[in-house]
Order: sequence, then structure tokens, then C-alpha cells
Amino acid sequence: MEVAGREITKYNVALLTIVLIGLLFRVYHLGTQNIWLDEAFSVALAKMTLPQMVQATAADVHPPLYYVLLHYWIIVFGTSESAVRLISALFGVLALPMIYVFGRQLFNEKVGLVAALILALSSFNIQYSQETRMYSLMVLLALLSMYFFWRFLQQSNLVSSVGYVLSTTLLVYTHYYGWFVVIAQNIYVVTLLVLSKHRAYRLRDWAVLQAIVVALFVPWMVVLVNQIFRRAALLAPPTIAIIIYTFSSYSGAFTSYSGKAVLLALFLLLSVLSLFAYQKVRGVMDWKAPLKALKSYSWEVRFQDPTTVYFLVVWVLSIIMIPFVISRFVTNPIYQAMYTIAASVAFYLLVARGILNINGRYTKLAVMGIVVVLSVANLQAYYTSITKPQAREAISLIDANANSGDVVLVSPSYQSYVWNYYNNRTDVAVKLLDSLGATPSNNSREIHIKEIQSDVLGNDRVWFLESSSGANFTLSVLNQSYANVYIKGYYGYRVYLFEKRA
Repeated sequence: MEVAGREITKYNVALLTIVLIGLLFRVYHLGTQNIWLDEAFSVALAKMTLPQMVQATAADVHPPLYYVLLHYWIIVFGTSESAVRLISALFGVLALPMIYVFGRQLFNEKVGLVAALILALSSFNIQYSQETRMYSLMVLLALLSMYFFWRFLQQSNLVSSVGYVLSTTLLVYTHYYGWFVVIAQNIYVVTLLVLSKHRAYRLRDWAVLQAIVVALFVPWMVVLVNQIFRRAALLAPPTIAIIIYTFSSYSGAFTSYSGKAVLLALFLLLSVLSLFAYQKVRGVMDWKAPLKALKSYSWEVRFQDPTTVYFLVVWVLSIIMIPFVISRFVTNPIYQAMYTIAASVAFYLLVARGILNINGRYTKLAVMGIVVVLSVANLQAYYTSITKPQAREAISLIDANANSGDVVLVSPSYQSYVWNYYNNRTDVAVKLLDSLGATPSNNSREIHIKEIQSDVLGNDRVWFLESSSGANFTLSVLNQSYANVYIKGYYGYRVYLFEKRA
């Protein structure tokens, strides 16, 4: 018992250390990067009353749970960059002990710890733990849903059933990709039904749980259908390259650091190794004749936890490949790498199992050391890169230099969310311009000209804040009556000042 007690203490200390490391990286420079469009939209929704929020969310493309939580969060903590992102950081930190518990449930404590360490250092997950969006919450809820799902398969009782229904319902109300987590669970259950000789789980109980989750989502089902048919085609049909990009993101976020390619290759190799265990049967290394010595080696290779590894593979591929296939055949593709973030934790669990399957303590430690070093290098690249458009700097420039009564043209019009977040001036007139697009019609051009002329009528100074590359036509219209006296470029934005020609 004393030995067992020491083991528990050792794992608890290791987990606490990993959680503290994950916390440090998730709050480090939390408010340094600018709030970008999607984050500003989140804050704008969170500031609304709950009925207004539900109505506005129904007009968007995501379900409402995250915005509801953010609504109450900002009442307490405010709306600074750090404050609105702290809730995501909290969800990201909570995912660390959760992946440990789940890894222990699937394999053992060591796999859980290694998976938690990989997640703690994952620049991909850290990026979304530092963003005012729902993705870190989705990761946490996906882990909870899968934990109770696996527990239900082992023993169908009240705790596993209630835990599954609650976590899964919250998951699908957080992001629609949560349904692909549910699909992965059902694929695995069907596989057990077909292949398992014992069929230890209760199929009727499982069907009841699925029916309850669907019933709890019914109030939002009509909204989902309307969102599907109303959604504009914003994304291009995905190619195989986006799959490679997705796994590359799991290994190194969106940094340009070349080490993420090495880490990706290592992760993929370790994922394959998760299925195999091996050990040396005979052979002794003779460094004077290494090739001859290698011929004497004999290894025993066997499958290790194939059912559990298969479960994790189904988890990864369901979240990635099903929306990929759907996006190839629908007019409005739905695939984005960040939407698949719940698959990344299953990928890390496979990697962790692969590391623990390595034969030889020092080899195992060396591989873990390489993973840590490359992950930290990715983080260094992430923290020193500008990853979000510099709206704060651009809008602050206008705030500091605009005269009372100046007109500010903001294009495209949806950038109003960012403008409203950062703007501190109430004595300037803000006008929103819709983007003309790449090939505007003559009628669109005429409407655009009249809109600009009406917006700037009677004003001697006009500021133009643009965040797209299609502003040339707007500039040409302004140049007819105004002189461009100032231009300042930022990452993602450009600020112009026009003054009336004499």
C-alpha cells in the first residue's frame, strides 16, 4: 500500500506540474495579440441581453452556449483583451487533467501524463486557449463526452449515463462539429456490435442516451436547418492538402517554424507505433562488428491494445474526414482546420501511447525530449509572431489624430465589430462600406459611388480604414474630390487620410 501510495503521489505531482506549465503558457502574453474579427463578434454578442444574443446567434453559424458563458464572464471580469480570453484559457487548462484521466482510463497513468504534457505544450491548442472563441471549450467537452462514453461501455450506470448526456449536450450546443464526436462514438458502438463476441454494453441503453441528446437539441434544430440553408459560400472546397495542413497544425499551430514538419513526422510515426509493442528476444551489440551483430538480433513484435487504438483512430478520422467528404459535395463547404480541434487530443493520445510503446528507457526519454524541444520551439515562434490583424494600432491611430466631425469609412462593413471594440471616439461619424468583390457589376459600382459620395458629403477630412485588398475602387472615388495626405500600413489593415482639395 505504501508503494501504491508513493505511485499515486508521484503521478499527482507530475500532473500538477504539467497543469501549471499549461497554465503558464496559456496566460503568457494573453492580451498581447489584437482582438480580431471573430473575437470582436463574440464580445459583441456577449454584451447583448440573452434574448438578443439567441436571436443574433441564430443568424450566425454557431450554437449559443459559449456566448452565454461569455456573457456572464464579462459581467464579472470586463472586456479587456486578457479578460475576454481568460475564460478560454481556463477551459484549456481544465482539459489537461481531463486528458490525463481519460488516457489513464484507456491505457494507464503514464500514457495520460505524456498526453497531458503534449497538450500542455501544443501551440495549436494554446492559440485557441488564447482566443475569445469556443474551441478550447469544445476540446474540454469532447474529452468529457468521450470519458463518459468509454465509462458507459464498461458499465452502464446512472453516473456514466447522466455524465454522457450532460457533456454531449453541452458539446453540441458549443459547436456543430460536436456531432462528429457523436458519430465517432456510434461508429465505434456499431463496430462492437458487429465484431464483439461478448457485447458487454447494452445497446438499448445506448439508443436511449442518443435519443435524449437529440431531444435536448431539438429546440435548436430548426435554427440549425435555417443556418444551413441561409449560409453563404465562404469556404472553397477542401483538397487533400487541407488534411495535411490540419495534422501539421496539430503539430505546430500556424507558425512558419520549420520544426513543426519534423514534429509532424515524429507524431505520425509514433501514432503508428501506438499499435505495436516489441521487445528484443536475443542479440548483443558488438561495436567492433556492428553489422554482424545486428544479424544476430531477434525481435518479438505484437499488437498492443488494438481495440483502444482503433477507437482513437475512429475519433480522429470521423471529425476530419466526414466534414471533408461533405464539403466536397455541397455548395457551401464546412471544413476548417480549427473546427477539427477536438480530434487533436485523440491524436495526442495516440502519440503518447506510441512513446510508451518504445522499448528502452533511455530511447523513450530521448524521444520525449525531442517532442518537448520541438514543441517549445513552436511556442517560441508562436509568441514572437503576429498572428492577428493589428486593429488596435490602426484604430488607435485614427482615435489619436481625428478631428471632431471627421468621417471614418470602414470597409468591409463587418469590421464594425472590431471598430466598436477598439474605438474610443464618439465625435466622429462612422460609415460602413460593403466590399465590392473581385468583379463588381456596373450597377454595383454606381451604387458604391453614390454611397461614398453621400457618406463624405460636406466633410473636409475623411479617414479610410480598410482590411481587404479590394479597396482600389473606393480609393479612386475618394481621389476625385480629396487628396490622399497620409497612409499607414499595419498587419491586416491600412489607414488613409484624405483632405478636401482646394
